[in-house]
Amino acid sequence: MKTVTLPDPGTDASPCTAPGGAGCGGACGEGEGGCGGFAGSECSSGDALSVADPLTSGPVISGPAVAEPSEAALSDGDPVVEAIRRRAENLFDTRQLLCAEAVLHAVAEALGGPLSPDEAAALGTPFCQGMGGAGCTCGALSGAVAAVGLFRGRPERGAGGARGRALARRMHDDFRAACGATCCRVLIRHVHHDKAAHFAQCRSLTGKGAVLAARALLREGVRPRDGAFPLSADTVRTLWRNRLRALLRLPFRRRA
Repeated sequence: MKTVTLPDPGTDASPCTAPGGAGCGGACGEGEGGCGGFAGSECSSGDALSVADPLTSGPVISGPAVAEPSEAALSDGDPVVEAIRRRAENLFDTRQLLCAEAVLHAVAEALGGPLSPDEAAALGTPFCQGMGGAGCTCGALSGAVAAVGLFRGRPERGAGGARGRALARRMHDDFRAACGATCCRVLIRHVHHDKAAHFAQCRSLTGKGAVLAARALLREGVRPRDGAFPLSADTVRTLWRNRLRALLRLPFRRRA
């Protein structure tokens, strides 16, 4: 088992910047496997990573495997999963939200949780466009992982968090298997010069992220909130109405 040693905050050493190191290698767009990092790095090799957790006994832990549900595995045709996917794609289609925001909003709208849909979407804003335009982890995957964390994250200080980490690892692996990579700039490198193709691909990835989150949570026993269905289906008019409302809420500024 490999253990990743986190660098001291005061040093410049980082596993993400050393070629062949534990991170993405600082060149996420150059590789084909995993997140697109250097070939042979732990980020793309599929080797299990473990980190020391100060809240658990023992120096090193690794997330347990997520068992399959006793019933048949959920498919994309499951009505709840499909409704959440369509809602996330609708929010992206109407240009109200980006990838991570749309996934989080759709999940919160359908399944409830500790945050309102708008609050959940706000949580996803920094993850969009591969961590704010850095081109790193795809926002659809980040949003899906964050959505699961709202329900299966560490419930309080000192409590265990292995379940949430195990779900995140499985979602990462499923996304990589379905899409070929998890790195934003790798996923869009063939379409980023074509706005229509770029938009269509990110819409599709947003739907995949919503499916991953919905599947994981339904397998965990989370059920739709009362009165959630049918989910809304917005139009472009909704976008302009919301933009006008936001504009009217801006403080009035006098010219100097």
